[in-house]
Amino acid sequence: MGYFWVNQAQEYLQSLGFGWNLRPVNMHSQDLRIDQLGIDNSFQVAKQDFIRLGKGGVDDAEDAEVIVHEYGHAVHESQVRGFGTNLDSGSIGEAFGDYFAVTVGLAAATQYGWPVKAEEACPMDWGSTSYTSAPHCIRRFDLDLTVEQRQGEVHFDGQIWSQALWEIRKGYEVQGLGTKAWDTTLVDSQFDYAPDTSFSAAAKATYTKALARDGLNAANLVRARFAARHITF
Repeated sequence: MGYFWVNQAQEYLQSLGFGWNLRPVNMHSQDLRIDQLGIDNSFQVAKQDFIRLGKGGVDDAEDAEVIVHEYGHAVHESQVRGFGTNLDSGSIGEAFGDYFAVTVGLAAATQYGWPVKAEEACPMDWGSTSYTSAPHCIRRFDLDLTVEQRQGEVHFDGQIWSQALWEIRKGYEVQGLGTKAWDTTLVDSQFDYAPDTSFSAAAKATYTKALARDGLNAANLVRARFAARHITF
């Protein structure tokens, strides 16, 4: 299952043009280590370029969104070496992993004709059943958090950024651009992030890429959804 979902994530990136008409993103084999640690925790190791999936509760290698979340960290590392050196960039890394896990899962559901889960804004629900109450989510995209509510912990604070990403996705659908256009713009913009980027700087880079790729209306949507989280530039 681990290798299936790593492959699915890379196939999705290539379907957006990465490695073809856009720069490749982590376009190489990805090592996985499953049933690790004896605890319910997983992480990506940048230096040795492998993903370690923990066991305990529901083994993390049994949850597609956990696998793709960790692959999201490998994506960031392939785009910006050493990404995630401060609180904001670390939070962005966690947020992108959550968002990427859901968007790859939705694309796979369309590809294979699978049912879509009811709680789209609720990543990693299966892997968190042993320690959360229903609905089982590790984090959410709809808590209406703003930067003033940061707690100094990357997983919690990442929910500020991931909600903006999710709302922009919905806005691209409304504008008729489609979710794949947004995912392409988002991933392409990440090449322009610094390892220690701030929310503000990363939002500006994303806005600039949206303006260049998708036009003024899309860029204004990006600006507005980040501003709703009180991320301005």
